[in-house]
Amino acid sequence: MRDLSLTEWAALGFLCEGRVHGWTVAAALKPGGEIGRVWSSSRPLTYRAISLLLERGYAVEAGQQASRGGPNRRLLGVSTKGRRAFRSWRSRPVEHVRELRSALMLKLLFHDRAGVEPAELLERQSRLLIAQERAVGLRLTGAGFDRVLDLWRLSNIRAAARFVQDLGGLETHGAVLYRPIGRVRSNWAALPGMPLQPSADTSGRAELELEEEYTEAIDDLDGFSHVWVLSHLHRVGGWEPHVLPFLDTQSRGTLATRSPRHPNPIGLSLAPIVSIAAPIVHVAGIDLLDGTPILDLKPYVPLFDSLPYASPGWFAGRAELIDTVRSDDRFGRGVGLEP
Repeated sequence: MRDLSLTEWAALGFLCEGRVHGWTVAAALKPGGEIGRVWSSSRPLTYRAISLLLERGYAVEAGQQASRGGPNRRLLGVSTKGRRAFRSWRSRPVEHVRELRSALMLKLLFHDRAGVEPAELLERQSRLLIAQERAVGLRLTGAGFDRVLDLWRLSNIRAAARFVQDLGGLETHGAVLYRPIGRVRSNWAALPGMPLQPSADTSGRAELELEEEYTEAIDDLDGFSHVWVLSHLHRVGGWEPHVLPFLDTQSRGTLATRSPRHPNPIGLSLAPIVSIAAPIVHVAGIDLLDGTPILDLKPYVPLFDSLPYASPGWFAGRAELIDTVRSDDRFGRGVGLEP
């Protein structure tokens, strides 16, 4: 038995709100109607949907209503089976991103009309989208048009996830939107051979090229010897709970590494400042691919940022290899890999 169409679910949801006749259901679902503003249907299709609901036992005849100019109108109601089915459908996340605009909005509309909080639905939808984002992200090792399609899917999934998370008011998981303030200009066009830290870059100088509007924002930066570069590793897709770091032969928990495959692909690079010709900051080296979006710059302050007594964790005995180990393509089409 096939699942109901959106028109059938919409009609069933409207019937769950009280006894009405078919004309009222059709008026609610017409374009611009109280339901039709989210999902609309023609009058013939709505009547066909009502007939199917009656056939399946989701809807029932619930008496008659007197009519001034004609025969009595047949009233329709919902059966226990229909009410149970609708509530189950209303609480289920939407499987396909392309259907969010219709199916999810319809579910949210009926939550609102029933005075029911959609928190559980939004949480389920968020988890599903996160899983889909990860799955598509892990496929971003292809080339040609297959990669174009996956990037399109990934972009749509991420946009949908931001909407759902923001709508749910999930403060700890809500979307955070940043606008790049510039781009990295480096000698590195591909991952293989790229240094793992700016200090290991022997290719020559690099540039932190900011947008013109941030020219005055780097006033007084020339008094510092180093700058933290926070970047968006824009070619990284998805993440994994464990990764194999460049400086180790053992898989490690992702958040205990400097791998780019984090839940949020943010790069952190400490670059030596050579000179500043606003809006460009010239640095002695960088571990980021050419074109990497820059999110922020922060001056390096030794008193705050250098803790000689801090424990290096599993990096002990391995960090010293930074000048001899280079990047490869193990993380797919990543950008700005860090050790």
